[in-house]
Amino acid sequence: MRIVVIGINYAPEKTSVGPFTTGLCEHLAAQGHKVTVVTAFPYYPEWRVWDGYRGSLHRQEIINGVIVHRVAHYIPRKASRLIERLAYDFTFTMSAFVAGLFTGKCDVIYCSCPPPTVGLAAYILGKIKRAPYVIKLTDLASDAALATGILKEGLAIRVARALEAFVYRKARSVICLCQGFIDRLIARGVPPEKLRLIPDWGDTEQIRPVESDGIFRRENGFLREQFLILHSGNMGKKQNLMNVVNAAERSQGDRDLAWLLVGQGEEHAALKHAAEDRAPNLRLLPLQPAVALPQMYAAADTLLLNQIAAMEDAVIPCKLLTYMAAGRPIVAAVNENCEAARIMRQARCGVIVPAENPEALTAVMVALRKDPELCRVLGANARAYAEQHFTKGSVLQTYDELFLNTLCTAALSPAREEIVEG
Repeated sequence: MRIVVIGINYAPEKTSVGPFTTGLCEHLAAQGHKVTVVTAFPYYPEWRVWDGYRGSLHRQEIINGVIVHRVAHYIPRKASRLIERLAYDFTFTMSAFVAGLFTGKCDVIYCSCPPPTVGLAAYILGKIKRAPYVIKLTDLASDAALATGILKEGLAIRVARALEAFVYRKARSVICLCQGFIDRLIARGVPPEKLRLIPDWGDTEQIRPVESDGIFRRENGFLREQFLILHSGNMGKKQNLMNVVNAAERSQGDRDLAWLLVGQGEEHAALKHAAEDRAPNLRLLPLQPAVALPQMYAAADTLLLNQIAAMEDAVIPCKLLTYMAAGRPIVAAVNENCEAARIMRQARCGVIVPAENPEALTAVMVALRKDPELCRVLGANARAYAEQHFTKGSVLQTYDELFLNTLCTAALSPAREEIVEG
């Protein structure tokens, strides 16, 4: 099978959707398929093109059997203003579309969205190449834009949702990461038969419960007796990590509580300044090498997921899957109606506290520090749930079935295909 993949994030990026798109493409290539990727030059989560990739408009690479076309696009310093976000979305869409024209014949186009404009590019390419396209929703872009303040209710949101609805209806299949996506899309008129529930996977092979060897704490200045609270991943508007700074500031009188933010993102500089000014008991570290992650998670007493209160999202944050694989107790300062909270309640793997409430966050950490047995049980539950629902092998097997089914459906006669699509 010849598969063209369009997505803005890909290896060597190690956070967000990049590792999942990379893992899927390399799996398909290993199965004997010809996989061609159209993606951006690596820029995430720093929001600038990485060293070694600058100064080019296009570059072709072969990575683990996958042909990778990289295209240049506009990258804002912060993607929180509407005009910058639109420029970011549309310049990648146009560059990817042009590159996609030169990827040769294909049997199916796989598109990782948002932005929804990329879905529109996949639709037009599908018409030109006479190939169906499949969309994987990593977020409902219009909902995320509302929650983060990029858009307000009005004409812009109506236009965005009309575009989303169009590309979803025209897709052969829409891959939804969780049931929340399916429910929302059905409510917006997307035919249920197009929707497929396929979650992302947790790295249950490399990330697993291990005993801490103490090195991570020693190298980074944390005492053995301290209760270490770790947040790892992107530092953006959606994460609202200033809430964690505020909680750390309120807990300065408790020397046994230590707070750690590991990662990068558009809010990193502001967080670092605030921590230095108001919360010396909170440290910031850059993203850690993959080989160091098991011991980093093992060094933590609890893992923290933090989001803005307005983010009643319908997607499982990828960091939550990693946290669960690590087998550590999880504290989620999130909207109680979001998908992360729903999964945590099902897994019984942690504690949910109100978003943007630093007093409640600090109080929960104090309580968990006093109850090591509860922490042990929550961590064990997290690992068990990840092994049951989010292993890489089971997820990739579902993708194999999806692509095979898409290819078989595409072989139908035009008259029968019209009947299938309704």
